[in-house]
Amino acid sequence: MTNRWSPIAAWNRFWFEPGPAARLGLARAIFCGAAFFFYLPQDFSEWATAAPIFWMPIWLFSTLHVPVLSAQSLFVMQTVWKVSLAACALGLCTRVSATVAAVLGTYLLGLPHNFGATQHFDTLVVFALCILAVSQAGDARSLDSLIRSARGKDHSSRPITGPEYTWPIRAMWMLTALVFFGAATSKLRHSGIEWVLSDNLRLLLMRAYYHVSDGDPLTSLGLAVARRPALAQLCAGGALAIETSYIVALFSRRARPFIGAAGLLLLVGIRALMGPTFEPYLICALFCVPWHRIEAPLVRLVTRPTPVSVLVDTAPARLDISI
Repeated sequence: MTNRWSPIAAWNRFWFEPGPAARLGLARAIFCGAAFFFYLPQDFSEWATAAPIFWMPIWLFSTLHVPVLSAQSLFVMQTVWKVSLAACALGLCTRVSATVAAVLGTYLLGLPHNFGATQHFDTLVVFALCILAVSQAGDARSLDSLIRSARGKDHSSRPITGPEYTWPIRAMWMLTALVFFGAATSKLRHSGIEWVLSDNLRLLLMRAYYHVSDGDPLTSLGLAVARRPALAQLCAGGALAIETSYIVALFSRRARPFIGAAGLLLLVGIRALMGPTFEPYLICALFCVPWHRIEAPLVRLVTRPTPVSVLVDTAPARLDISI
C-alpha cells in the first residue's frame, strides 16, 4: 500500500488527480478563442520576402530541414491554422483541429525565430497547442459532445470527471511557473542583487522608448518611474520577488490565486511600461483560471426561474345588452 504522503503519491496526485472535463473543455475554448482573435490580423506570409542572407535556422528547423515557404503557401497555411484555432475553440473535430493547430502553429510561430532574433513570448503558445493535441479536451463544452449526445452515443447526464482532464492544466501550470522562475534565476545568476539595487531598470525603461523592442510601451509612465530611482528599484524588487516566488504556486493552493494574479499584473506592467508584447503569455495564463467554478454561478444566474405573477380580475363582469 502506497503512503499517501510519499513523493510518488504526491507526484501522481498532482498530475492525475481526477478533475472535471468541463474545466479542460472551457480552458480549451477560451484559450483557442483568444489565440484566434489575437493572431487573426497577423500576416506570416511577409517572412517569405526576407532576404535569404538573413536565414539562420534554429535547431528544430535545421534538424528537420524545414525551409521558408513561398508567400502563397504561407498565406494558405496561416489561413488553415486560424480556421483550426476557431474549430478547436468551438470543439469541432477537436482532436483533428487541435493537431492541425499544433503542427502548423509550431511552424508559423517558429518561423520568425530563424532570422537572427530568437524571441521568447510565443513559445508557451506552441507548448499549449501541443498539449491540447494529445489531450481529451473535446470531451466537454464542445460541439463534438453535443453531436455525440444528439446521436445517442452519450447517455450519461452526470458531469464527466477523470485524471485525463487534470494533467493538461497542470502541465500549463508547470510551464508557466518555469518561465517565470527561469527569468528570476537568470537575473540572479548574471547580475545578482544588483539587478534591483542598480540603475538597470531605469535604463531599460528609458531605452524602451527608442523603438528597440517588438512593441512600444502603451503609456509614458515608464519615464515617470525612471525619473525616480527609489521607485524604479522598488519595481525591480517587486518583479524579481514575483518571478522567484511563482514556483510556490505549484505547491500551495492558498498562495496560487495571489501569485497567479501578481504574475498577470507583472505582464501587464511590462507591456504598459516597457513594450515587449507579452500578450501570448496572458493568453496562456487563461489555463490557470478555474473556469468551471466561474461557469457554475453564471449558469445558475441565467437559468434561475422567473417568478410569474398571475393577475386575477375579481370585479364582477357586466353584460352590455344595449342596442
